[in-house]
Amino acid sequence: MKAFVAGATGETGRRIVSQLLDRSIEVRAFVRDVEKARSIFPAGVEIIAGDVLSVDTLKDALEGCTVVFCATGARPSFDPTGPYLVDFEGTKNLVNASKAAGVEQFVLVTSLCVS
Repeated sequence: MKAFVAGATGETGRRIVSQLLDRSIEVRAFVRDVEKARSIFPAGVEIIAGDVLSVDTLKDALEGCTVVFCATGARPSFDPTGPYLVDFEGTKNLVNASKAAGVEQFVLVTSLCVS
């Protein structure tokens, strides 16, 4: 089993990665900031740079993964389209790329509409 974690450097993503490693599951962390990821994760975690809004970065990144954990989320900002882009378009891109890559399971972890 190989797990792909989108949003791996966020609070929830870090916990997912930690739990997977505790269970000796191979992890591929999909992140925007590689240096940040390297400072957080142990050497055994494969780190891939990319963005769920860029379909091109997803295809190769998902190769060989059997399960995807989507822990992405828009950070508060002055851009009112952020939540739509990340939480909807980005998740849709990840779902479609996962299907195309033959991923067996897709786990969406979200706090959307929780406030």
